[in-house]
Amino acid sequence: MSTTTTTKSHFETLQQFNAEYAPTKLTQYKSTRTGMHVVVVDRKGPKVQGYFTLATEIFDDSGAPHTLEHLVFMGSKSYKYKGVLDLLANRAYSNTNAWTATDHTAYTLDTAGWEGFAQILPVYLEHVIVPTLTDEGCYTEVHHVDGEGNDAGVVYSEMQGVQNNGPELMDLAARRALYPEGVGFRYETGGMMEQLRVLTAERIREFHREMYQPKNLCLVIVGEVEHGNMLEILDKFEEGILGDIPKPDEIGRASCRERVWI
Repeated sequence: MSTTTTTKSHFETLQQFNAEYAPTKLTQYKSTRTGMHVVVVDRKGPKVQGYFTLATEIFDDSGAPHTLEHLVFMGSKSYKYKGVLDLLANRAYSNTNAWTATDHTAYTLDTAGWEGFAQILPVYLEHVIVPTLTDEGCYTEVHHVDGEGNDAGVVYSEMQGVQNNGPELMDLAARRALYPEGVGFRYETGGMMEQLRVLTAERIREFHREMYQPKNLCLVIVGEVEHGNMLEILDKFEEGILGDIPKPDEIGRASCRERVWI
């Protein structure tokens, strides 16, 4: 497996070493153009697994990180419809998933072999970096009032179950007592119902603009990876999004960490 960058690549090798505890080689790259990080864990096996991780700690109960996790799968600039990503992934013997934690959001891609992974990688990354985030998507996935006057929405219904669960409420109360303001563990990352009801599509878009940038993204790819092909794919992907993202020095995490969304 090749682990050298081409002269045309905008990704530089930061470090490379063999693990002492397992038959694996680790390589870290960074884009000189956008600041995106890539960590490749080379190891033998039939599957290639990807974890596309963004730092998304927030200091309120708005649920902005959690809502974005859902909305990413609703379509992107080139693939505008819900379900297209999963349809293409299935054809490449892949499956996708995601989770939202207190300090990060991770999107996963699990594929049988590098060829299928390479096909889905740029499609998936476009959904993460350039999603549609339409008002209609927020209406169905986050919160709306149905024809009978009831609160509804995928995220809202999920968190409704959390807020009516005794152990979850006890856990939240304990974290409120343990952690002061300005510490992410104090808050309900998934969002509280009363705040999801007033969370707007524009606020979600603003959170995405500040946090879902390549410089705040680390790709962790595990398996038999063709490094040269991977870097070609990532260089081409970056070329296609440069006009859709802020310049890397325009937005810092501090502005988002200090913001109170609700």
